[in-house]
Amino acid sequence: MRKKTNLSLERSLREPNAATQTTRPEESSVARRQQRPQRSWTSWLPGWQFWTLLFGVGTIGTAITASALLLSLPSVPNCPRIFWPTASASMRLYCGQLAANKKTVDDILEAIALVSELPDDHGLRPTINAQIEEWTQELLDLAETSFHEGRLTEAIDTARRIPTHELSESAQGVIEPVIEQQIEDWKRIWTEAEDLYAEIEDHLQNRRWNLAFSAATRLRSVQNHHWRVTKQEEISQRVQQARDDTNKLANARNLANRRTMDDILEAISMAEGIGLDSFAYSSAQDALKEFGRTMLDLANAQLEAQNLTEAITIARRVPASTQLKEEANDFVVLARGEFMAWQPSVRNLENAIAQAQRIPLDSPLYSRAQTRIRQWQGAIDQVAVLERARNTARTGSTADLTTAISQAELISNSTPVYDQAQEEIDRWRTQLQTRQDRPILQRAETLARQGNYQQAIAQAQQISSSRALYNDAQAQINRWQQTISEQRDRPIFNRAERQANAGNLREAIATAQQIPSSSALSGEAQTAIARWNSAQRDRDLLDQAYRLADNGSAESLESAIRTANSITNYSGQRPDADVLIRNLSWELLELAQSRAWSSLSAAIETAERIPRFTEAHSEAQRLIRDWNAQLNPPPPAPEPEIDLDRKFEDGVPIDWGNPIPSD
Repeated sequence: MRKKTNLSLERSLREPNAATQTTRPEESSVARRQQRPQRSWTSWLPGWQFWTLLFGVGTIGTAITASALLLSLPSVPNCPRIFWPTASASMRLYCGQLAANKKTVDDILEAIALVSELPDDHGLRPTINAQIEEWTQELLDLAETSFHEGRLTEAIDTARRIPTHELSESAQGVIEPVIEQQIEDWKRIWTEAEDLYAEIEDHLQNRRWNLAFSAATRLRSVQNHHWRVTKQEEISQRVQQARDDTNKLANARNLANRRTMDDILEAISMAEGIGLDSFAYSSAQDALKEFGRTMLDLANAQLEAQNLTEAITIARRVPASTQLKEEANDFVVLARGEFMAWQPSVRNLENAIAQAQRIPLDSPLYSRAQTRIRQWQGAIDQVAVLERARNTARTGSTADLTTAISQAELISNSTPVYDQAQEEIDRWRTQLQTRQDRPILQRAETLARQGNYQQAIAQAQQISSSRALYNDAQAQINRWQQTISEQRDRPIFNRAERQANAGNLREAIATAQQIPSSSALSGEAQTAIARWNSAQRDRDLLDQAYRLADNGSAESLESAIRTANSITNYSGQRPDADVLIRNLSWELLELAQSRAWSSLSAAIETAERIPRFTEAHSEAQRLIRDWNAQLNPPPPAPEPEIDLDRKFEDGVPIDWGNPIPSD
């Protein structure tokens, strides 16, 4: 209602000026027409017709003007163009309300400043004071909104800009402490939230996931929407993401530990999936370097095994994410140089040096490349020495072989051709020693063919263990020693066999034991001794079984059976033992049957001595069951009870005075 009233008042003040502005142009036009003498077209009409026409036009014009005045609305004031020093209080209040309705801090402050110009004794001052208090509250609400939306500085700035001096003294005394207290509360809440957020980040950095989750949950109790909702959701997602990424990284490390190319590349792919915003990002980058280093280690192992193709293939697969791609490229360059040096020649070594010189100074492989260059430069001279030694050794003469060995021994062990030089030296020494020792071994073989084995052995023993033909000489010596021992010990062994065939096993064993363990016949003699010992044992067991059986008692018969059964199955005494076991088992059963006439218990005890493996065992078990049945007969069946109260059976009266006995 206040806005409408002010608007009507301002329009009424502006209408007279508008009317004056519309009449002045007409007056000036009439004056100009009067200055120019000309004849009006109405002069041609009769007088009464003229007045009649004039009256009609006037009536119509009056009606149109009245209608226009009735239908037109008062114009709205244009606040930005108003000259405020002369503006009315109602106009200031109206325009202030328009500005405050925009709900922005600057517009509300502009509204307050617009109406604050009025004096304290103005008639609209009570309305203006109430309006200022309302706008002040709106400013506080906007500051509170900024605070909850995460803009603390803006909220404090808004609260500080509130013109409390424009309020009444009573309102000013109330609102200023409220503003200061509100600002202090905002700062306290914000500081507590920031401290809690820093604690969460510290837990995340140290992988204390449970503590991080617990602290993130405490954010929900912060009295600020930005921290309670937005930041809490954000940090919770980061905590979960950090935990997931850490687990992913652990799985990647487990894969990489298998040290196969497919597993390492899969581990790298997993680590690459951990984003920059993750707390595990730095760990992932470290892991990527480790995985790349593992790939280079595998490539280097292949290179040391002189598998150039596989080494280069692995190095080229090192991803850029490992930050080792440049080192991998340098590895390929150096590997090609080392490949050239595997077959050392002057040209190959020069090409290898040129390849290694491509490694830049800032490369991790620079030091290794420089070491290789020094080795290969020194090897060029050594290659020439080895070539001269090879040319000297081609004649195969003793003198030239000796000279070639001396030349090759000058090659340093720090050069790539050292191993080749050692191989050549070993080959030439073998060739030289073979030429020197072959006549000695040939003379020994000649003596052996003549039957002079001891002289042959003495001749072959002149070849020492460091010589090339030592193994050949030792093989011949062993063969000749076996021949000597066999010639010496064969008559002894033949005599032992004759004694054993004659049944004199103990004498045979004693004779065979005369053959020493170093003899070529030692193994054959020991086998025969073991066979004869077993045969003698079986013979003794059979004799013992016969002696036990002669006693005739149940105990001795059982013992004789078990003693005979201990004879080995492949022994020559086994058939006699089986016959004795069969006969003694039936004899023991007959003894049990004879005892049954006087004592069934004694008979059962005797029959139970017959072993399970004997022929009479099943018959003994049958008799034992029969004898047990006689000793323990089953109890008689009880007679049926008679029901004397029963009168009928199958519809026939029963006479209990003369009952029919049951079958």
